[in-house]
Amino acid sequence: MSDLRDHCQTRLDALKCLRSDYEAEWRDISRFAQPARSRFLASESNKGTRRRTRNNRLLDPHGIEAFRTLANGMTSGLTPSSSPWFTLRLADEDLNELLGVRGWLSDCEKAMYAFLARTNFYGAAKSGYAEMGLFGTEACVMAEHMTAGSVCHSMTAGEYWIGLSDALTPDTLVRECTMSARQLVQAFGGKAPDLVKQAYTGKRSDQSFTYYNLIEPNREYIPGRFGSKPWISAYWLPEDRAGRMMDVRGYNEQPFWAPRWGTIGGDTYGVSPGMEALPALRELQFHAKRLNEAVDKLVKPEMLVKQGVRVTGEPGATRSVPNLDQYAAMPAYQIPYQAVQAIEGKIEKIYQQIDSASFADLFNAITNMRGIQPRNIEEIASRNEEKLTQLGPVIDSVNGEKLHVAIDRTFGIMMRGGLLPPPPAALAEAGGAQINVEFVSILARMQRAVGAGQIERALGMAGNLAAAKPEVMDNVNTDEALREYYDRLGVPGRILRDETEVEQLRANRAKQEQAAQAAAMMPAVKDGADAAKLLSETDAGGRSALAAMMGG
Repeated sequence: MSDLRDHCQTRLDALKCLRSDYEAEWRDISRFAQPARSRFLASESNKGTRRRTRNNRLLDPHGIEAFRTLANGMTSGLTPSSSPWFTLRLADEDLNELLGVRGWLSDCEKAMYAFLARTNFYGAAKSGYAEMGLFGTEACVMAEHMTAGSVCHSMTAGEYWIGLSDALTPDTLVRECTMSARQLVQAFGGKAPDLVKQAYTGKRSDQSFTYYNLIEPNREYIPGRFGSKPWISAYWLPEDRAGRMMDVRGYNEQPFWAPRWGTIGGDTYGVSPGMEALPALRELQFHAKRLNEAVDKLVKPEMLVKQGVRVTGEPGATRSVPNLDQYAAMPAYQIPYQAVQAIEGKIEKIYQQIDSASFADLFNAITNMRGIQPRNIEEIASRNEEKLTQLGPVIDSVNGEKLHVAIDRTFGIMMRGGLLPPPPAALAEAGGAQINVEFVSILARMQRAVGAGQIERALGMAGNLAAAKPEVMDNVNTDEALREYYDRLGVPGRILRDETEVEQLRANRAKQEQAAQAAAMMPAVKDGADAAKLLSETDAGGRSALAAMMGG
């Protein structure tokens, strides 16, 4: 255990050094765009004073509103709780066509949607999008829970450190947690350190302790060995001088995700819209202060008064003064009224800069569209497609580093808990089938709809040519075109029949058509047989008329 404790502490020290370059910038972003976020000291947890202090310094909340729009837009566009946002498919396309496979995958999707809805996954996802937009990186741990199924522990900037694998994807997470002695005893039971137990039994159960949790790939993992798992999770309390670990656990799949908004080279932490908007966020507060000062000087300017005259500035007040004249009181400096308009114009430009950097203008594209409303549907769609191309790389990053991990983790938890329907017999016989995830959220569908539009245009052109030359349609595999079109639109698998069902349906239809044709031909066959019989019985010079007609 001492070797593991030394390893954990060494990794923590290295990761702390790596993150230190980002902390000053994160503090500034938090100050100007979201005062409630970021924790760089354990003592900052559950403290409202810091947030209130920062709010008192803010003069214009537009930055908070812009990044709130970004978080809400990403949540509704990528992981909406009210509509499907992922589908399951087998990596082997031939297996997808087996009888009952599509229905089983669809049932698994429904079970997973219901499971996620019972947990705090969607709240954690929204918090994560806000973290990515502000600081460039988010972190969340999905832990199994006896009653809730799973619990997502989302973290804010300053509460965690991450490390990358050789594939430049996050595979290491260290988080700093603060719990009371009572909570630690509940979480770890008899494994809690002695000083925690003493505080718990000594009427200091609410005393806070800070511990660390390291999650990384298990270096000693042996596939097939009982109890060996590919991921390890180690807990330790720095205050425990005995050098022991509080607990060591294992996971069958990666239990955390730490997606980055965008990366530069091999950087560990991501770059974010918050970093790009930071100059505008600073300038906004500066000009907001100047605007308030200009309005104050315009409404209540500094006054010059004669000796013995007292001006209070109270509206409606009456003062008696001797020897009244027009110069009894006058402004020391008359500020031009155009100054207020000039500052307001500058602030409006800063608003546009912040909205553009935070992608708030994208999610409010129709709301803020100038001109006559509503616009043409095709024009709105073209505008949205043009702007959505800017989010393409971010969506790919979220899908790869966050949602894929979350779906794998959810599927594993549900499979071990017996919460998924049994696979069909045809798939069970195949064995070892790999399940792929396809994302069909609003943003993903809008991006993939570009490909669906290409299919529509291609089939439309083929249809026009077929009007003049029908054999042109021999070049088009209409079955495959329909399946590809449905896949791009994310249509549920149960709507489309399996290929085996389609073949059986067509075979039955062909048999019915053949039977109908045979039934339609029966009267003509009967009439021909009666005519032949009549000719065979007719005498034509010593032989039958039928033989004479056949030249016999």
